[in-house]
Amino acid sequence: MKRTIAIIGDPIGHSITPRIQNHALQLIGAQIINIACRVAPQDLEAAVRGARALGLLGLMVTIPHKEAVLALCDRLDDSARLIGAANLLHFTPESDIVGYSSDGWAAVKSLEEEGAAIRGGRIVILGGGGSARSLALTLAGEGVREIVLLNRTVERARKIAREVAALNVAVRADVLDSSTCRRELSQADVLVNATSIGMSPRVEESPIEAQVLEAARPSLTVYDIVYNPLETRLLREARAAGLSGVDGLGMLIYTNVFAVRTCAGLEISARAMREEALKALAARG
Repeated sequence: MKRTIAIIGDPIGHSITPRIQNHALQLIGAQIINIACRVAPQDLEAAVRGARALGLLGLMVTIPHKEAVLALCDRLDDSARLIGAANLLHFTPESDIVGYSSDGWAAVKSLEEEGAAIRGGRIVILGGGGSARSLALTLAGEGVREIVLLNRTVERARKIAREVAALNVAVRADVLDSSTCRRELSQADVLVNATSIGMSPRVEESPIEAQVLEAARPSLTVYDIVYNPLETRLLREARAAGLSGVDGLGMLIYTNVFAVRTCAGLEISARAMREEALKALAARG
């Protein structure tokens, strides 16, 4: 009988996780299946307790449940404790619920895979929301030289900066505008777009003007956490300016790698999942 890892969220019908994870699991002959389940906020506790009672291996967690599930955990991994959110619940053999946050780890894996300068690098992060916070706090533990947070509402960036500073990492916060971006990107090793600008249906928008990218440091790597569309306007213009671009699909893929490794002790192929994800996205047009 196959064991189950489920992904829960609301909405959840758009998720390609079951397709790509099941493809990779089949390739190694694993007796495990991934399913997607829509869970409304008012049903979250019943769903988590029920999943554990039914013997599921774990639950991958997406919007809007990442923070709410913390209260349902028996233990938190350091990653979830640091971020204040969890995107994976592992049901241990002892029936404990252990919460993990792998978004930041997955982003770092994606960047490292593309040869981006993380350790000793200067990282500029655009945004002041949960994704920006998660990435900033994770990157702070990766030996970066400095993190610069830029957001249109600068106080939100400053709030994250204070948390990063508490980890004894050099950090600054400033307003997201053309002049600030031009100055910071002339010295940055990696630019991370942790905003939703450029995500479908706002595909013709970009958080930075093309002229600013053209003036950026030539070795800059531009990373957009968005994967729908796969090539955002930001990435398209970055590549046109001769810069290296990394799309957000790797972050999704490596959260799947982490989930299967944690819940089942198995390794699945990131490359196979990427190939399947590209097919799934192409089918959607």
